[in-house]
Amino acid sequence: MTPYLQVSLLIAVLIVVALGGYALHLYLKLRHKDAERKQQEAILAEELNARRDNYRNSIRVIASAIVQEQVSLTEGAIRISMLSSQLELSELEKLDYQVFFQLTESTSHIPILEEWQKLSKKDKRRYDQERESLEDSFREFIVASATKLVASHGAASDKSEPLFYSVGKE
Repeated sequence: MTPYLQVSLLIAVLIVVALGGYALHLYLKLRHKDAERKQQEAILAEELNARRDNYRNSIRVIASAIVQEQVSLTEGAIRISMLSSQLELSELEKLDYQVFFQLTESTSHIPILEEWQKLSKKDKRRYDQERESLEDSFREFIVASATKLVASHGAASDKSEPLFYSVGKE
């Protein structure tokens, strides 16, 4: 073999080895990034599960406050609706919260917070009367739903009877 051919083969082998080394480096780097991504996904999944558990616990606390008449039905329904909308609920589970969404929707036109403060006493009384009337029409169903949510704490929820009741003007 000629020296030129030997040098060419040596250079070719060195190039192949260098490319193989670089390919191995990239493979290991990719594997490391993949492991980091999977670890991050696991951490995020844990955080999401903790957040969902916190939402469910908050819903049970608010439901308990409704049952014990420590919070108005409208306020409880608004809070439970907001919290339950943050959960990924099955269609059957959504039925358990439907009555809260119904009351929330029925009272959504009533001003709150700063807008409430801007109202005259007459307007406040009118809205309070309307809210109380709506609460009266939903009371039995909201309390039954809240009671069921409180009872489901720590135990598997009985899904044979949904917390859905049709209420309102027909």
